[in-house]
Amino acid sequence: MKKMMILAFGLGMILGLASCGLTKDDLGMAKSKPDETKVSRRNQLVLPPDFEVRPAVPSVQNSSVKE
Repeated sequence: MKKMMILAFGLGMILGLASCGLTKDDLGMAKSKPDETKVSRRNQLVLPPDFEVRPAVPSVQNSSVKE
């Protein structure tokens, strides 16, 4: 009976500490939120000027292979 009381007390202490916000931060279990002052906007994507130009197709030559 004494072992059950010690086990229940220990389990209660662990659950109590795990639910504390500061303990979660210290253990690295809390979700990290981005800092609004450190967030920067990215520039818009810009297409290169020759984006619409298709690559040149190499000309296919008929060459007979001699064996």
